[in-house]
Amino acid sequence: MSTNKSNKPELRFKGFSDDWEQRKFGEIAATRRGLTYKPGDIVDGGKRVLRSSNINEDTFEICEDDVFVNEGAVNIPYVKNGDILITSANGSSRLVGKHAIVRDIPENCVVHGGFMLLASSDEPEFVNALMSSQWYTRFINVFVAGGNGAIGNLNKNDLDEQIVLVPSTKERKKIGTYFSNLDNLITLHQRKIIYILKEVFIWIILIKRVVLKKPLSLNYRIMVGRKKLLSILQNRI
Repeated sequence: MSTNKSNKPELRFKGFSDDWEQRKFGEIAATRRGLTYKPGDIVDGGKRVLRSSNINEDTFEICEDDVFVNEGAVNIPYVKNGDILITSANGSSRLVGKHAIVRDIPENCVVHGGFMLLASSDEPEFVNALMSSQWYTRFINVFVAGGNGAIGNLNKNDLDEQIVLVPSTKERKKIGTYFSNLDNLITLHQRKIIYILKEVFIWIILIKRVVLKKPLSLNYRIMVGRKKLLSILQNRI
């Protein structure tokens, strides 16, 4: 979000006009490093360890290939719903810095791995949205080392010291709620589109047996499927 010299964003919600304050990132979110564990700590059915693969674009997800460690290896606080998971190190520098709000996990069952950071805040929706703005992109571009085979690394202290512009508590909640609702809307439509595509693919597969009951070329079935997809989209979206 662009601002003018008085630290007032050009685009605001109605009813807000105060300047935004300069704060260190570490003042609005408490960050902590992840768990370092040994291969011998890995077990079946222990405590789940979150890694970079648990962030799909900007969405948190549980993966089938997640690693589990025995409870005795856990020496850091457990991850809670609403915490922000951040990739702090990765062989691919472009993946360093990606982040997502952790959701729908059970209590005292999940930790974050050593190549991850966790940011905790009373207003995770706002902080997560803040981390999707221009200052964070510039920060990643300047502070994350990597390339030529080196592991890209985001330093916790560097992140904590970054100066960010922060509005009043009331406006932060307004912004957080807005982006939370937007994320939910996007997720809803993604699921709807996936359902429609699944229906089309099933229709393409079954057309051979159900409709004409004779062999059809793949190209013909794709052509018919496209027409079916257009018909569904016109009726449902």
